[in-house]
Amino acid sequence: MPAVREVWERGDEVRIVLVFERWDGMSFGAAWEDLKVGMKSLTKWKRIALVTDLDWMITVVSLFGWMTLGELKRFPVAERDQAITWAAEDG
Repeated sequence: MPAVREVWERGDEVRIVLVFERWDGMSFGAAWEDLKVGMKSLTKWKRIALVTDLDWMITVVSLFGWMTLGELKRFPVAERDQAITWAAEDG
């Protein structure tokens, strides 16, 4: 995630929009790399907008989303533009 690293290097907070219209799985190596990136600068995560209609992902977020540092909000795929706007706001 080079763009996230760039934000950290500038000293800015991370605001990210993750869009999952479908899920084809993830290798262990990819999951490990994502975990390392996520843990590297825990205090820098400001807002995470998750855009998905996948039922299992919605359930996981509702159960474990409270563990995420910063704000996490789920949006349906049809509201992708609203997710982008929300992630950028300071609200």
